[in-house]
Amino acid sequence: MPSRPLRDIEAQVGETNRTVEGFRVEPGKVAEFARAIHDPSPLYLDDQAARDAGFERVPAPPTFTRTSFFPHHRPPDIDSEFGFDLGFRREFVLHGEQHFRYERPLFVGDELVGDTTLEDVYQREGRDGGTMTFAVFRTDFYEADGGDLVQSVWNTRIETDGAPADDGGTPRGEISPTETESEPPFEVDATGPTVEIPALERRDFVQYAGASGDFNPIHYDEPFATDVGHPSVFAQGMFSAGVATRLLREWFGLARLEAYRTRFTARAFPGDVLSVRGRVEDAAAADEGRRVTASLEVVADDSRKVVDGDATAVVAHPPR
Repeated sequence: MPSRPLRDIEAQVGETNRTVEGFRVEPGKVAEFARAIHDPSPLYLDDQAARDAGFERVPAPPTFTRTSFFPHHRPPDIDSEFGFDLGFRREFVLHGEQHFRYERPLFVGDELVGDTTLEDVYQREGRDGGTMTFAVFRTDFYEADGGDLVQSVWNTRIETDGAPADDGGTPRGEISPTETESEPPFEVDATGPTVEIPALERRDFVQYAGASGDFNPIHYDEPFATDVGHPSVFAQGMFSAGVATRLLREWFGLARLEAYRTRFTARAFPGDVLSVRGRVEDAAAADEGRRVTASLEVVADDSRKVVDGDATAVVAHPPR
């Protein structure tokens, strides 16, 4: 349970804090972040590759705004990444869901500010007993100096009564991989390319911590993680969500990605081999292409579904 009474946490719902200032998208950080999520595309590294794909500047990966929560981007009066005192115990906080809505791609050279609103707080009983406390935050990222909205991000954090039980196997679902085609079909039930990530190592979680700013020790400090009841360190939820964006880039392109949502359903541990795959759920005519909504999942090699979610984009042939 949180160290603060639920009524005190609920009293903060609806409040908004300026949580991000001076967040400049730098080329070296974009390259570092792309390496951390195992995406080798030159699109994130090279000006010419970006121009060849139709961009004026190098774009950032779709989940790159996670890096805005490094402490040096916080205003002086903000002492936590969301600016709210919820009394959550860090060692028992899990990432439940993340949802992005894009007004445009993020580019190298952009400078942003961010405002975070606590949208909801509620409690539920966990499936293994105990009380789970949920907090839903929305951060709106704007161009600095009063510019336009660039991206909105919803983040659901869950504080549990203790470390969750070992993640059991879950069905792989009905998404089945197909061979990658030069112009992937965007009809309902069409499947996209499959992205494979080699066996995870602890250094993957350390590298992502350094790239993203997520320094919760349950992800890289083995004694800390096991002392509080986890079987070992495990991947950050946003690491797995970032890995899945490689599928979005290869299948949809980044130019008109409109939304991306992930729900974290199990933990990814050292030694897991991850596969990312997707299936078109809806497609309709849109300006300059088709508006496609696809389901996606990240599955470990022992059949645990680590992430499920969906994305919507306006796609063209070939995607950019």
